[in-house]
Amino acid sequence: MPFRRRIAFINPAVSTENVGDLFIVDSLKKILVYDEHASVDVDPRKPITQREIDQINAADCAVITGTNLWYRRMAKPGRWTFTIEQLRQIKVPIIPWGVGTTRHAGEDNGFEPETLEQIKHIHESCRMGSARDWRTVEALRDAGITNVAMTGCPTLFRSLNPSWELKRKESKQIVITVRKGQRHNVRALIRLARERGLEPIIAAQQDPDRFLSYSIPFIQRAVPTLYRYDIRPYRRLVDESLGAIGWRLHGNMFHLAHGNPAVLFSNCSRSESFCESFGLPVVRCEDGEDLSDETLASMLDKLIDPATFALLPERYAQFRAAMAKFLEDNELEHRLREGASPPPQQQREDAVAELSANA
Repeated sequence: MPFRRRIAFINPAVSTENVGDLFIVDSLKKILVYDEHASVDVDPRKPITQREIDQINAADCAVITGTNLWYRRMAKPGRWTFTIEQLRQIKVPIIPWGVGTTRHAGEDNGFEPETLEQIKHIHESCRMGSARDWRTVEALRDAGITNVAMTGCPTLFRSLNPSWELKRKESKQIVITVRKGQRHNVRALIRLARERGLEPIIAAQQDPDRFLSYSIPFIQRAVPTLYRYDIRPYRRLVDESLGAIGWRLHGNMFHLAHGNPAVLFSNCSRSESFCESFGLPVVRCEDGEDLSDETLASMLDKLIDPATFALLPERYAQFRAAMAKFLEDNELEHRLREGASPPPQQQREDAVAELSANA
């Protein structure tokens, strides 16, 4: 079977400042076997030109690289600028991989007509689409779209490991992933972690996540904060920390991918449905809602309890196999098959991680 090697990646990480998008795209490109020189990245956040349509049509297919895109209203400057007319000009399959929806409390699964027209066209152009979580699958099926597989996000499978195993470390460093709408809860969680002798470090994914990176005399004690549009320092945090807790789905998923424990709070369907899909605990908390110390402490307890992750190995294997089948259905060669060699970059990353672990 000939594989599609020249890929047009419809890639929001081209111009985003959200490190979560970088996690997704880096992971996806580790999994795929493709022609790096003949492939292109197209930024859906900026107005699409005819030149970019021509670049896509010169490829074997287009791949929508994960991200949270299936909103009720998808089209928005800085998020998705393709029109239905431009999508109709694309003559190669458009393959959504690990794309998710966002729904807040009380919202149904509906889409606005223009959005639904685009999502249907995208799925009709390919053999199979891929969804990040079951709420996304449900929303698409409610809209009459049936060629969609629940695979999870590529970020979870970035290690390329065929199975998932919990890594337990003696480290006192704990990674906190934060949202600006959860400031009060973040401060309380950090206080509780310090009371247990842990050393919090914030792994920011956007600039507003840095709200605790500076001190205010008598009011705020600074928390070490990482924010760089670069995978490497976040990967080092995985090796050095005991795990992650917080509000950023892909930041926590990045830890889970490499065997670290991670637990999530959720302000919408993203993290909630992901956790339900993979058998993980989750606390629902809308932005601006205060959680009790007892609730926050219980999630710290779950983070260090191996029983929390009892279901994850089975779910990991199940959805990894589903992702491999989705890729094969779309004639995309991948490294999730048994015996596949990791890319050179992954080999270097693994070597560095092993040296760090043995240091």
